[in-house]
Amino acid sequence: MKNTILIFTVLITFSTSAMIAKAHNSKTYTMEKVSYHEAKSHLNAFREVITIPSDYYFKSVKRIKADNTPAFLFRFEKPENNDTEEHFSFVISEKDKQILGFTIMDQKYSNSKIVSKKDAEKTAKDFLLKLDNSLAGELKNLWIERHDEKVTINKTETIVSGMKYKCYNASRQDYVWVIVGFDNSVITFERNIKWDNNKHERITEKWLHDNWIKVNVLDSNSEKEILKKMVEETFANGALNKLDTKEMARGFHPDFAIVIAKENDLFRLPLKTWIKVVEDYKNSPDKRNSGIRNLEYTIEILDITKNIASVKIEFYRDQKLIITDYLSYIKYPDGWKAVAKISNEHITNPLQLNL
Repeated sequence: MKNTILIFTVLITFSTSAMIAKAHNSKTYTMEKVSYHEAKSHLNAFREVITIPSDYYFKSVKRIKADNTPAFLFRFEKPENNDTEEHFSFVISEKDKQILGFTIMDQKYSNSKIVSKKDAEKTAKDFLLKLDNSLAGELKNLWIERHDEKVTINKTETIVSGMKYKCYNASRQDYVWVIVGFDNSVITFERNIKWDNNKHERITEKWLHDNWIKVNVLDSNSEKEILKKMVEETFANGALNKLDTKEMARGFHPDFAIVIAKENDLFRLPLKTWIKVVEDYKNSPDKRNSGIRNLEYTIEILDITKNIASVKIEFYRDQKLIITDYLSYIKYPDGWKAVAKISNEHITNPLQLNL
């Protein structure tokens, strides 16, 4: 009987937790990774107004919607970052390049120092006037109080603090705030923030907050998914299967080479020569009919460390392993590029090449 009650209690607890989680995540938000070059003009527009700290470097840019407004979310991190929430991020509208918000979550703001309310007010007003004079003129300050954010830095929960200058914009019926750090620098700015006064909760998405993103955002374009797609489209179905040399050119660096051991030396097959091999095969009816380059494959390893990656891919013919390839990738501003490939052939000359 006790066991039955215990099981029943556990089931109720589990069901209740699941219902709470489902209710809390009733809406899932999405973001789409875009290329650096596609959003570069928006980055330049931001930099004309706001200085990005010199020790933060470009990490990613993603297309989002902020209150149904198409926008870009930029993220910068320190080179030494490893599974940390220390970052500089900003949101800028896609159409008119309006800065919707930015934040810097840096451990230097986790000390006990805090700026005075008077100094915070002056810094916030000066910032708003510089950013958008018309916006500054519409704002009514509601209060000035300390504001804390919990972030994970070097795998340790850290409190980043500042003095928050919160304002109401009556013409839009929304909110604007500026958070000032101990050194009188602006560490957070957000505008066009809608609030549900009945529920006492924020309506507008929290794109600058990692904790909110982890819970609410489905990132279908994670780095691993992006790289996996690149490997499949430009290599497995580019150099092989679909014989799409245009895709090969997209996924491989111009200086890429297949590296082949020749006794104690190395033979390098450059990308241009490799593409020509594929084109010759593609343009030969006899070779195409042979189906030599039609292979099944599995990606066994896809390991990413910051801006470099290693991929192990196995190719099969008639369910028999014939080739194991290892590719090295580097992430450039316009995306992942393969820079080298080495292979182990499990049967002699499986692609019947004459190199």
